[in-house]
Amino acid sequence: MSEQSRHLSADEIVTLKFAAHRQLARWSNKPRLSPYQHAQRSALKRAVRVLEDKALAHGCELHVPGEGVDA
Repeated sequence: MSEQSRHLSADEIVTLKFAAHRQLARWSNKPRLSPYQHAQRSALKRAVRVLEDKALAHGCELHVPGEGVDA
């Protein structure tokens, strides 16, 4: 991953939240979801909760887990 792609701007976070909410709305209108869709829906709900954290309002840095990033 390049250094430029390791950052999400505030606008990119808003766009991700919009897309996630749109997909969740689509799934809420389906009478039945496959087990895969249920798992994806749960993961998407968790991701939205993270994206809604006020600490991310102005963007965020992305790091690979266990990459040894200085805190």
